[in-house]
Formats: sequence, structure tokens, C-alpha cells
Amino acid sequence: MKKMSRRFSVLCLAAAGASIAACGSSAEPAREGALGQLALPLTTQGPSGVTYHLRHASFVIRSNSYYYEDSAGAGNSTGPVTVNSDDQPDAKSLSVSLEQGTYTVQLLPGWSFEKDGPNGPEAVVATLLSNANQWVWISPQSTSWAEYQFGIGDRAIWLNGKLNIDITVYETPSQYYGGAGDTGVGGATTAAGGASDF
Repeated sequence: MKKMSRRFSVLCLAAAGASIAACGSSAEPAREGALGQLALPLTTQGPSGVTYHLRHASFVIRSNSYYYEDSAGAGNSTGPVTVNSDDQPDAKSLSVSLEQGTYTVQLLPGWSFEKDGPNGPEAVVATLLSNANQWVWISPQSTSWAEYQFGIGDRAIWLNGKLNIDITVYETPSQYYGGAGDTGVGGATTAAGGASDF
């Protein structure tokens, strides 16, 4: 999936192509037909047509809920699953079989980016623009995907803003406090009809 705004080009990693399967531990065996697929894409094209690759990326997948209950009332849950792009460096995506339910996918620090250059892969600086934790729902017999957004360039390009420091001057307390009277020096209040001391 690709997104582009008038100001920024954003790389969105969507489901694609080749995959590997990973399995996590569970409290009970998965019920037949209850598994779905989670795709973790590693390759995408930018708006310019350049192909980019996410490298050295580790994803931790955690179940957020108990979906099934057996006759004893105990729910089945999938334990944390970790997959790494280095396990299949030529794959376009990683695929994980999971029981139906909600999951959080966490992209761990340490990832890097490459682009296809005329002489082979070239390292490029990229900034993660989306949250490192993504929520996904897995449905049986179907594929769900987690989307991460990256901007090509360092953090200063994508995340820095400007702070302007301004000053405001008030010549009377009534201008600041919004009162009808004008409090003078020494505790005197000047109002229509005269002045009085506190």
C-alpha cells in the first residue's frame, strides 16, 4: 500500500509475496480451521518507483485476548511469537499462522533500510513515522497485515518542528485581568468618580 501527501512521501508496508510460517506456543492446540495468517511485509515501492527493503527487523506478536473456551471454561491463547527478517532475507514478507483473535505487533529497535540501486542494495536512512506497536485482528482462513509507515531521511526531516517565542506587554492590570478598573501603584484603584485607598 502506498500513501502520498502534498508535503511528504510515506512508505507503507503492505502484505505481499513470499512468506515464511512461524508458530507460537498456546495453552491448548488450535482448533481445526481456526487459524488465520498475519503478513509482515518487508519490501515496498516508493512513489518514485524505487524499491525499498526493511532489514534486520524483529517483530514480536502478542495475543490480546482469549477467543475460544473449552468445556472447562479455560481460554486458548497464543504466547508471544518473534520473527526476524534476517531469517528469510530474500522474502518479500513474513507470514505467521495464528488463532483467531486480536494481537499487538511490535517492531523492535535495530531495523534498517535498503534500496535497490544500479550496483545492488544501498543503505538509506529512514524514520519510523507510525507507532512501533500495531493492533491487528486475525480471522480464520484469511490473511491480515500490519502496516508500518517510514519516511526516507533522518528524524530532523520528518519529526522536527519550529518553536517561536513571543512576548506580550500589558500597560495596566485591567488589560491583563480584564477588570473595569485600573489598579495603580501603592494599592490605589482608579475608577470613575475618584480614587480610594485600601
